[in-house]
Amino acid sequence: MMNILVLEDQAVVREVISEIISDLDISVRVAQADSLKTARSMLESDRWDALVTDLQLGDGVSLDLVSELRQQGNGISVVLISGFLTPERVQQAEQLGVSHLLAKPFQPDALSRSLHALLAPMTSEQSISARPTRTEATVIHGRLLPDLFEMDRHLSFLFRMFSEMSGHLDVAEVCSRALSLGMEMARAKRGFIALFERKRKQLVTVALKTDQTSDPLRLALPSCHMSDTPFSSLLSGEDEILQVLGAEMECWPGVSTDHMAAVPVRLQAVPMGVMCLMGCEGDQPLHDQLKYMLRLLISQLDTLLDNRAVHAALADSMKETLVALVRSLEARDRYTKNHSSRVSDLSVRFATDMGLGEDIIDLVRVGGLLHDIGKVGIPDEVLLKPGRYTDKEYAIMKAHPAIGDSLLKHMDTLVRERLMVRHHHERWDGRGYPDRLAGEDIPLEARIVCVADAIDAMTTHRVYRQAKPLSFCLEQLKLGVGTQFDPQVVKVAVSAIERGHVKTQAPPEELDGSDEALLVSAGLL
Repeated sequence: MMNILVLEDQAVVREVISEIISDLDISVRVAQADSLKTARSMLESDRWDALVTDLQLGDGVSLDLVSELRQQGNGISVVLISGFLTPERVQQAEQLGVSHLLAKPFQPDALSRSLHALLAPMTSEQSISARPTRTEATVIHGRLLPDLFEMDRHLSFLFRMFSEMSGHLDVAEVCSRALSLGMEMARAKRGFIALFERKRKQLVTVALKTDQTSDPLRLALPSCHMSDTPFSSLLSGEDEILQVLGAEMECWPGVSTDHMAAVPVRLQAVPMGVMCLMGCEGDQPLHDQLKYMLRLLISQLDTLLDNRAVHAALADSMKETLVALVRSLEARDRYTKNHSSRVSDLSVRFATDMGLGEDIIDLVRVGGLLHDIGKVGIPDEVLLKPGRYTDKEYAIMKAHPAIGDSLLKHMDTLVRERLMVRHHHERWDGRGYPDRLAGEDIPLEARIVCVADAIDAMTTHRVYRQAKPLSFCLEQLKLGVGTQFDPQVVKVAVSAIERGHVKTQAPPEELDGSDEALLVSAGLL
C-alpha cells in the first residue's frame, strides 16, 4: 500500500484532492495536513511515499518544507500544486527534485495521471493503468474543481494581502509585494507601480516585475511626465480601471503592450499613482471578481502607505525635536553653539567624498546633529565648567555617549543613528569609550563623525583656549592615523582641509600648541 500525504490549507479543496487520489486503481492510504507545522510532525512520525502539496500555505511556502526534507536526506516524491508558478518557483522546484508541477485550475485526470506516473515505479501491482477509470465521483469533481480552485485562490490572496504586506517595510517593499500579488491575480507577465509627483506632474516607478529575465522592465524605468502615459484619467479620478485588449499601446515611454489593466493607487482615497499589469492571460475584460480583488488590494496598499506616511512624519517630527534639544543645550554655552550642525556638515562632506550612498550620507547628517545629545544628562557644573576637567569630572563627561544611547534606545526609527551617538568617541586602536571597540568593529558612520567632531573642536574657540590653525589640525589628524582615527576618513578630511573646505576661527598668526594634542587624543577637544 502506498502512503500519500495531502498538504492543503483549504478544507474543501483538500477533501476533493484526497478523493481523487482515493479513486486511483492502486492500493493507497491518504492522510491530510492543513499546515506546514502539522505536515512536519506527520512526516517525522511515519513513512510516506508521496507528498501532494499546495505551494502557498497559511504558515508559509511548501517548497521551504521540501528543502528541509532534502537536507535531511528524505527523497519523498512531491507533486506541487499552485495557482501561479513563477519561473523562480519552477526553478526552485526543479532544483529540489519536485516530481510533478500542476497549475491550478486542473482537471482530476491531470492529478491522476501525475500520481500514476509517480507511483507506478514504486508498486508491484499489475492492475495499474495509464489512465484511471472515470468514476461518477471523478466527473463530479471535474465540475466542482474550477469553482473550488477559484475560491481557494481568492482566499489565498486575501490571506497574503495581510500577511505578506505587513511588518516594518519601507514604501518600495510594500509596493513591490502589492505588485507581485496584483500580477498573480491577473496572471500578468509584467507590471509596475508608479507614484505621482503632483508638483512636477511626474510619474516615478517604485516597483518593477517581470517573469522574463531578458525583459527591459528588469532595468529601472526613468521618470516621465504624466502626459507621456495613458494614465491621466486614473490620476484625475475619472476612471477606476483602464484596460487595453488587442491593440498595441505604449504604457510608458519605450514600453508597449497589447494587453494591459491599470488601476489607481490611492493615499487617503486620493489617486497618487498607478498599478499597471501587462500581458494578462485571456482576451476578455477583467471579470467582476478580479476587479473586486484588485480593489481590496489597492485598499490595503492605501492603508499601509498611509500608515508609513504617518510613521515617517512622526519620525521626522521626533528627529526635529531631538535636534532642537541639542541646539538648546549647545546654546547655553557660546563656545559650543552650533557645534553639532558643523559636525553634521563636515560628516556629510566626508561621506560624500568617500563615495558613500545617499542613505549613508543622510544617516551621518542626522547622526552628526545628534551625536552629543547625551550631554543633556551631564550636570551643568561639569558641562559648563570654564576650565579643564579634573579626573572625576572627565569620568562624568565620558558618560555622555552611553547616556545618549539610552535616550534613543526605544526609538525604532533611530536605530542606526544610535550607533553614532554611542560610538563617536571610540578609537581605531581600541582605547576609546564606552565599549573600547577597535578598527572596523566601530561603525563607519561613527568613525566619520569622530573625525568631524575632533576637527570642529580644534578649529573653534573654547572657554579654556582659542581655536587652533588648520596647520595644527592637519598635524593632529596625521598623528592620529591608525591610533585614534580611521585612516580612510582622515585621508578625505585632510584633502577637504587642503582644498579649503574647512574653516577655523583662529587668527592668521600661529598659536602655541601647548597641550591641545593631549586633549585631542582624549576626545575632549
